Amino acid sequence: MAGFPEFKNTRRLILLFTAISVLLVGISVASLLYLNHTMNKLSDSLYSDVYQNSQLILNADRDLYQASLAFHTAMNGNLTSGEYSRLSRDFQENNAQAERRLRMAGDNINSVKNPFSKMKQSELVLNKLREVLDSIDAPFQIWKDTGTNLMAQRVRSGWNPESYSALEANVLLKNVREPLDNSERLIDAYARQVTQEFRDQKSSLFALYSLFLFLLVLVIIYLCRKLIDLQNEMLEEKSLYQLIGETMSDFIILTDSNGQILYASPSHSSLLGYLPGRGTPLSNYIREAEITWVKLKSVVQSTPRISELRMRAGDGHWVWLETKVTPIKGGGAVPAQFMLVSREITERKQHEERLHKLAFYDHLTAIPNRAHFKMYMENLISQPEERKQEIALALLDCDRFKQLNDTLGHLAGDEFLQLLSRELQQTVKGTGQAFRIGGDEFAVVLHRFASPEMLDEILDRLLQLFNKSWSVNKGSSFHTSASIGVALYPQHGSSINELLRAADLAMYRSKKHGGNEANLYSELVDEEYKDQPK
Repeated sequence: MAGFPEFKNTRRLILLFTAISVLLVGISVASLLYLNHTMNKLSDSLYSDVYQNSQLILNADRDLYQASLAFHTAMNGNLTSGEYSRLSRDFQENNAQAERRLRMAGDNINSVKNPFSKMKQSELVLNKLREVLDSIDAPFQIWKDTGTNLMAQRVRSGWNPESYSALEANVLLKNVREPLDNSERLIDAYARQVTQEFRDQKSSLFALYSLFLFLLVLVIIYLCRKLIDLQNEMLEEKSLYQLIGETMSDFIILTDSNGQILYASPSHSSLLGYLPGRGTPLSNYIREAEITWVKLKSVVQSTPRISELRMRAGDGHWVWLETKVTPIKGGGAVPAQFMLVSREITERKQHEERLHKLAFYDHLTAIPNRAHFKMYMENLISQPEERKQEIALALLDCDRFKQLNDTLGHLAGDEFLQLLSRELQQTVKGTGQAFRIGGDEFAVVLHRFASPEMLDEILDRLLQLFNKSWSVNKGSSFHTSASIGVALYPQHGSSINELLRAADLAMYRSKKHGGNEANLYSELVDEEYKDQPK
């Protein structure tokens, strides 16, 4: 019975502490609700004013670029009536789409209201943004009317080419795009200003809240001293968990729901050369941080998942980790924390990369091989209809390569193929991709050419690349040329095999003509050489 009064005192102390805690929780909840309400308003405003409207303006700018591309192509090119009609339609449709986007962005901006009435600076930026958007109408109308008139004159008989000036047209387009760029900068400035003024409002609230807390803390200090024993027990338990975490060989990170690091095990130091900082975003250490963190969160809303990610080491290189991400739920349905338990798999990933290179790259020349060629072509052909583009497949066969092997040896032939492959890659860089598909035969896939003239220019460069003397075998000279056959997608085939057959027949024709020639496949080539061996 001697300990009964002491038990009653402890019970009263606990009840008093509970009452004060409930009061604190009530105040905190009220404050957080207010802050949450304000933050929601700010988030809605930022989404509407920045992301949505910025995207509308960027898309309008893109539409203007597409319209200008159609306009200049129509004014400069030798076009059929069907091609000109298509370009005229593209010009009108892109301008109309840009006008709709700008009108929608202007309506959105005009309907914006600041979260607080005292946000004067952001209101000034907002008004300036409205003025800039309003100022776009006049130059846009001039650009559209001028382009429409010039394109209409272009198809009339007696049209004078000197009446069209690409420089003047670009100036009209610049007069439209400059306000667009200015409006994007103003939207960004408005977002920053709203954020700053919101912080100021929040600081005032925190000052009042801190004063009230100070009074409560004076009472809680006394109560906390009575709970020292309980605290000691909790510290001992925490030390035990920390000891377990620090002695494990795995790499453990605990984050909050937003990816802020709460704990990182010391084992990271031996792997990365440093310890990820507490309170810093996990995305600071992950490659492609924004995409990776969103992906990690999306796949573990309910159950643990295993993902592969890369973290940056102290010397700058990337370390591959296989990571099990486990959600730790709080009071609600959304995870309050995430635990990442990782092990290093850098060596395994390097092995996978080596296997990939062995499978898709030629071992002698280090350029993509036949398997890579097939995958590359399938990817281009399977593009959605709106993204498909004309493709030119060129097969290149080195003339007199057998003579090089017979006279100077296979090592000299290998050296020549390595030199040729490097220069071939540089020649087609920016317009397509080169592949070695066997022996002295190469394939070049071209899909970034704007006109037949540009394709002819590329083929001429390929012929010039082959048609020269090469220094191999420590100074021995070897002169070669190339036989090239070209097939176009989709005109000459809708599958890889059909295109290869067409290009192969065209290349055979080049060889029959003595080499150093590029031929485009046609029905005449098909009839003349389809039964001939290569």
